[in-house]
Parts: sequence; C-alpha cells; structure tokens
Amino acid sequence: MKHLLLPILLSFSFISYADDKSDIDNLANPVIELFEKGELSKIASTALSKSSVSDYISKSDMDQTDSQFEGNFKIMGEFFSSEILHEQGIEGTFIARWYLLKFQRQPVLLHIEFYKADKKWNVHSIQMVTELDDFIEERGKLDLGLKGAKLHK
Repeated sequence: MKHLLLPILLSFSFISYADDKSDIDNLANPVIELFEKGELSKIASTALSKSSVSDYISKSDMDQTDSQFEGNFKIMGEFFSSEILHEQGIEGTFIARWYLLKFQRQPVLLHIEFYKADKKWNVHSIQMVTELDDFIEERGKLDLGLKGAKLHK
C-alpha cells in the first residue's frame, strides 16, 4: 500500500502544477498577443484586468501606466517574437516569469508576477526591463570571479 500511495501523490502534484501553468498562461497570453498584433496602448490594463490588484489602482493611474508602457515599447521599433526566458517562484502561490521580447532596436524583458492567495491566480505586477546588458555584465563578473577562485586552489 505504501508503494501505491507515492505514485498517487506524485500524480496529484503534477496535475496541480499543470493546472497552475494553464491558468498562468491564460493570464499572460492576452498580453503577449497585444505585442503580436502591434496593439501597445493597453498592456498594463490588459495584464491587470482580471486581477484584484486593479481594484487598488485608480483609472487615471492605470491610464498613465498604459501610456508609459506604450511610449517605451513604441521606441523599440518593430516587434518580432517572444519567448519565456525564465520562470521561478513558490509552487501554487507565487510565480515570476521573464519573457524575452525581440524588437527591431533591442531586446526587452517583460517581467510578470503571478500570485494565488486562495483559489484563483492573478497578475500581481508587470514590468518592462531594458537593461539586459546589466544582467549579462553581472553574470560575467560572477563567472570571472569563480574562475579566479579556481586558479587559487
């Protein structure tokens, strides 16, 4: 009986993760589709439209955030593609995803956080990150430091 219980528990865990991934995809996909359609005017409000966070943001603040996103993305030129670059978090509660958005001028990271307080996933926040070179430079410093540590052994 012990041996049967473990596979059953593992299958429930996998089903739960699959449901969470599907729910998160359903929240993120409308935002990514806006880029694919070239509709940049409502990125933040689309991301937060089904979120309880939007209850705490005034309409004027949401409009201003939409305008800032639109202005920042428009100067990047033509949009070509997107992919999930990285995902991590606390399973079943908080997940952060980094999407790589490829534009004509430069790549951009779109960082979206998802939170599930009780039974429903919500978009917790959305942020545009343009300083990819900073991430690469920091990683380079870490790699150089690790190589230096190996030389002194």
